[in-house]
Amino acid sequence: MTAWRRIALRVALGLVAIAAAVLAVWSLAIGPVAVWRVLTHGTTTVWDHLEYPGRRFGPSAQPVPWPAAELPSPPTVVVDGDTVAIDDLLADTGSLALVVVRDGAVAYEWYAPGHGPDRVSMIFSVTKSVLSLLVGAAIDDGIIASVDDPVTDYVPELAGGGFGTVTIEDLLRMDTNLAYVEDDNPFGIHVEFNYTDDLEGDIVGLAINDQPDEAFRYKSGDNAVLGLVLDRALGETSITDYFYRRLWDPIGAETGGIWSTDREGGLERTWCCLAVSARDLARLGELVLEDGSWAGDRIISSAWLEASFEPAYDTSRWPAEYDGSPLRNYGYQWWLTDTGARVALGKDGQYLYIDPASDLVAVRLGETRGGISWLAILEQLAADGPDPSGG
Repeated sequence: MTAWRRIALRVALGLVAIAAAVLAVWSLAIGPVAVWRVLTHGTTTVWDHLEYPGRRFGPSAQPVPWPAAELPSPPTVVVDGDTVAIDDLLADTGSLALVVVRDGAVAYEWYAPGHGPDRVSMIFSVTKSVLSLLVGAAIDDGIIASVDDPVTDYVPELAGGGFGTVTIEDLLRMDTNLAYVEDDNPFGIHVEFNYTDDLEGDIVGLAINDQPDEAFRYKSGDNAVLGLVLDRALGETSITDYFYRRLWDPIGAETGGIWSTDREGGLERTWCCLAVSARDLARLGELVLEDGSWAGDRIISSAWLEASFEPAYDTSRWPAEYDGSPLRNYGYQWWLTDTGARVALGKDGQYLYIDPASDLVAVRLGETRGGISWLAILEQLAADGPDPSGG
């Protein structure tokens, strides 16, 4: 063997040793299954429900099609000073679907080629707002006593992590001092939670920081704890089954969906991983718009929704990085705007936008944000409707 070959072999062996060491450290940080899932599937996408375990649910036992409104289509919007047709904008921005419901009827609907009214995709953090509705249903049903309940009443293992004074309301408002950083660090806790096969074990291992937070801090970890609280309160009933019985079936959903879990028969990832159609997600928005009632039946108490949309923070608690954003406050896992809209949003531009002033619900789903401020687009769609004052 020549000297150059010996050097090349040593370099190759050295690189292999470094790679093995990195994999070993990575596996210790987030777990071997999580590492394997990252390496084999890559970053999270709206199609993750096709890759990972999950609980399936069907359409409503009595699906009810949306009525259609006779309004002009497609609408136009202004982007960077230019007026463009909304369907052209959608086609150029990685969008999958847009459904606009006004006055209880579908006023506009668009789908990307290959997508359609019956196809489901991940709605990412819009799922957090769905969980909030389920917590409200559980309180309505007496399964959970109150938002003032200590978290440790339901998950006593958390007492060792400093959760003694943390309440369910703290989790809903993300007002804990949880040691959880929301980023894409491959060695970090957020990636671990997205890929772990032992979600419950990871949740009960969480801890509260010693120093208090001085500002609102968005943390999926708070939602994960909230999901485990609901799971424990439900006993033998899964979160997915409860979701279907309390929300999906009563609102006449036309399609089914999937709620991803950490493993087969495991725990739902309640902060990210519900996959549904745009049309049926709009139904949940309409339920909220109608103050928790559907077709005359009370589904969620109006008291819960009133509490859900009460701004949780004064201006001193709102982070500087939100300056200039229309998202000006946070409620019970819902974003709130200055205009009075209620917003659920996901990382790749998934939006459930509810505007009581214009009687509008809009759902935008996509594979990417497409470099667009979708909130600004949805606000324009809301403003283009009839004057709610009748003027």
